[in-house]
Amino acid sequence: MLILCANVGSTSFKYQIIDVQTSASLVKGGVERVGNSPSPFTHAIPNKPIVSGEINAPNHNAAIVHAIDLITSPETGVMANLSDLVGIGFKTILARGIWRSALITAEVVNTLEADIPFAPTHNPAYIASIRAFQDRLPDTPLVAVFETWFHQTMPDYASEFGVPRAWVEKHHIRRYGFHGASHRYISERTPQLLGASSANLRIISCHLGGSSSLCAIRDGQSIDTTMGVSPQYGPIQSSRSGDLDPFAVLYLMDAEGWGTDEIRRQLIEESGLRGISGVSGDLRDVEEAAMGGNDNARLAMDTFFYQVKKHIGAYIAGLGGVDVIAFTGGIGEKSPTARAAICAGLEWQGILLDPQKNESQTGEGEISAADSRSKLLVIPANEEIIVARETANVITQQCASK
Repeated sequence: MLILCANVGSTSFKYQIIDVQTSASLVKGGVERVGNSPSPFTHAIPNKPIVSGEINAPNHNAAIVHAIDLITSPETGVMANLSDLVGIGFKTILARGIWRSALITAEVVNTLEADIPFAPTHNPAYIASIRAFQDRLPDTPLVAVFETWFHQTMPDYASEFGVPRAWVEKHHIRRYGFHGASHRYISERTPQLLGASSANLRIISCHLGGSSSLCAIRDGQSIDTTMGVSPQYGPIQSSRSGDLDPFAVLYLMDAEGWGTDEIRRQLIEESGLRGISGVSGDLRDVEEAAMGGNDNARLAMDTFFYQVKKHIGAYIAGLGGVDVIAFTGGIGEKSPTARAAICAGLEWQGILLDPQKNESQTGEGEISAADSRSKLLVIPANEEIIVARETANVITQQCASK
C-alpha cells in the first residue's frame, strides 16, 4: 500500500512515498524557496545517486508538478504514473471542529480557509497544495492528518485558557497543540527503544527546530503541550515570538497605529531567535555570531534554551516525574550545544547528560549518563510514517463503510 506524504511549508514542499506494509521509503525529496526562485530541489531514491538542482517554482503547484515529473520519470522515478498510489496524506495544521484525520472534502478545505488567521503561514500553503493534487489526480483519495489530532487526549484543564466562556463556546479558543505527528512518533518509538511498554511511561518530547514545541506524554498519550490555539505559542522559535503577554500586543497596536496584519507579520517573521539576535532565525547562524562576540546572539540562544528547560520543569511537575526526555527536530537532533544547555541545571531531578555521548551522537541513540535517573534520547523525526499509516487507515475505513 503506497502512500505519498506531503509536508508543506509556506515556502517549501517536501514529499515521501512510503510502503505502509513494510514502512520502506521509496523516494524522498523536496523543493525549497517556493515563490522565491531559484528554488533548490532534492530527489533521493535509496541506493541511487541523489538528484538535485534548481528550478523556477513561483508557487506550490509548480513545485508539485516538478516532484510528480521526477517521481514518474524513467530516469529518476519509482513508478510510471501515480496510479499505484493508494492515497496522498497531508500533514495539515488546523481546521477547528475536525479533530481527527479525515478524507479531504470541500468542507475540510473551507474549514482550513476559515482558520487561516490562526495558521497564516501554513493553511494557505496546504490549501494550494491540496488543490494542485486535486487537479492533477482527481480520483486519488486525499487525507488530512491534522497536527491537532494527537493532543485530543489532553485533559480539559490543560487545554483551557482563562478567557470568557463565550470565546470558547462561539470561537473554540483553547489549546490545541501542533507537531502532533512528531510527538506521536516519539510516543511510539521511545518504548520500542527501551524494550518497554508505554503503560505508565512518562516522556517529555522536545521537537526543536525552526518551529519548536514540547509535549508531556503519559501512557502513550498527550497530556499537555506548549503550542496553543496557534503554532505561535510556547518557547521562542526561529522567527515567531512564542509566549507573549497579549497586552504588549494591544499596547503596540495603539501606540504605533499597527493593524492586525502588520502585528501578525512582525510576530511571525521578525521575532523569536531572529528578533532577539538581529542576525538570523537559524540557530546555527546565531551560535556562530555568539561565538564571534555578538551579545544579542548570545541572548537569543540563552533565552531559547532557558524557555525549553522551563517547560521541561513544568512537565516534570505535570507528569509527576519523568522517565525519558527525547530530543527531535532539526535542533534537537543536530545541536549538541542546545541539548547540553537545556539539560544543564536539571541535575536536581537526577537528569544527567553524558557530554561525550552528546557531542558524538549522530542519528538515533542515548546521550544520558550511566547514573542518570531519566533516559535522554535523540530520536530523528519521522512524521511521514505516522502520516502514511493514518492516511492508509482513513482510506481503509472509508472503503469498509461503503
